[in-house]
Amino acid sequence: MIPIILMFLDLIALVSLTLVQFKIDFAFQLAIMSSIYLIAKGFMFRDFMSVIDSFIGVYLIIAFIFGISSFIYWIILVWFLYKLFFVVFFNAMKFS
Repeated sequence: MIPIILMFLDLIALVSLTLVQFKIDFAFQLAIMSSIYLIAKGFMFRDFMSVIDSFIGVYLIIAFIFGISSFIYWIILVWFLYKLFFVVFFNAMKFS
């Protein structure tokens, strides 16, 4: 259950990053809370994937503050889709 909750929060962070990437106005709390979540997850779990999430959280803050949109977004998108695939795949195997 916890991996599904974390993946849902990752998807919210991805939506926040997508809104920043395409310069769509939204409440800054979403970007700040998403980046805090990603950075905190990096410090809590300290595995390779969470450390990358921590760097994504830092990038989200920088992109939000300075209005940066770059190709890095597409790399992050692939990263989150990769994680989503494995969370869904392994949870489907567990329940079947």
